[in-house]
Amino acid sequence: MTETFISSNSTCTLKCRTVVVFFAGVLTYRNNFEAAASEIAKRYDNAKIVMIFPYGMANGISGSSLFGLLARQLTQVGYDLTREQSRRIISASEIIREHAVDAANLIFIGHSAGGVVAYRTGLYLEAEYGVNQIQVFAVGCPKFYLKDIPYNSRFTYITGQKLDRITQIGGWQRPGSRVYRGKPGRIIQMKFNPNHQGWRFHASYFLKSDWTDSNEVFHTNSEDLVSKIHELHPGN
Repeated sequence: MTETFISSNSTCTLKCRTVVVFFAGVLTYRNNFEAAASEIAKRYDNAKIVMIFPYGMANGISGSSLFGLLARQLTQVGYDLTREQSRRIISASEIIREHAVDAANLIFIGHSAGGVVAYRTGLYLEAEYGVNQIQVFAVGCPKFYLKDIPYNSRFTYITGQKLDRITQIGGWQRPGSRVYRGKPGRIIQMKFNPNHQGWRFHASYFLKSDWTDSNEVFHTNSEDLVSKIHELHPGN
């Protein structure tokens, strides 16, 4: 079941110029995006920050129940990877229409499977309601078949410097297909905290996760990621 809330880091509640929407993947907790939301608030004026959990939150779930949640979520992800529309996409679209009536800029940021939902939700809003100011950023996301359409020019795919198993899933182009021959408008590889390994690396893109590089320059994952998004789409 889709869950959503407005981040306390929002700098606007009504008639907001910019609406930034975070889309979560599987086994994600309520506060996962708050460090990144704080960075959004520093860079975008009059910004409402909406958190959408298309597959539900993992808060308060543990033990065998957590495995049950994961199994259900993975089934839903498999559906969303292969189909252009699902009830999660329609639900997300309704939530966004409620919060973004007056927005001049719409920025969708999806993590993992949330990147798939972010892309498809933007495409649905464009096709059904003529909303064409959406910029989509998918971070640590599995690949999925893309049509070669103008919408892709507003789709940015971001990965890390280390192997992330999730980003190895799928492909952009379907072999032999004349329809699914598209690709993201931008594919960007960034450096994130190298101390994280395996699944911790995949989970850390949006966390503060501070680290110092070989030149003794201080970084945080959330700040570097949002800085790159703002560089690519300042929202002016």
